[in-house]
Amino acid sequence: MLQFTYKLKISERVKGKCSRHPRYNPEKDGRAGIRGACSCCFSLYDLYQARAALDAAQREFRRKAAPWIRPRERRRTKTARAAQPSSEVPRVVDHSTADAATQSRD
Repeated sequence: MLQFTYKLKISERVKGKCSRHPRYNPEKDGRAGIRGACSCCFSLYDLYQARAALDAAQREFRRKAAPWIRPRERRRTKTARAAQPSSEVPRVVDHSTADAATQSRD
């Protein structure tokens, strides 16, 4: 039996631009848009390809693991436990009859 926990959180923000070719966009231009064998543009393209591959791998993992994923149960909080109804019924004192009984004794 295979059992493991998978949790992946990646939060990296990269803002890159080639100093010689500031209009190069690896997403739109691709590898063919690199002019003059610029090493900076190649690095930007490689970075874009790595991100695309990581996103694809994560989507594929979720697709393949979907049949075996069990939804997590919600955590019970302290307020939820305190708010659960008890089997005891609280007594309600009717103040209007209690006041009338004390006035009739006077």
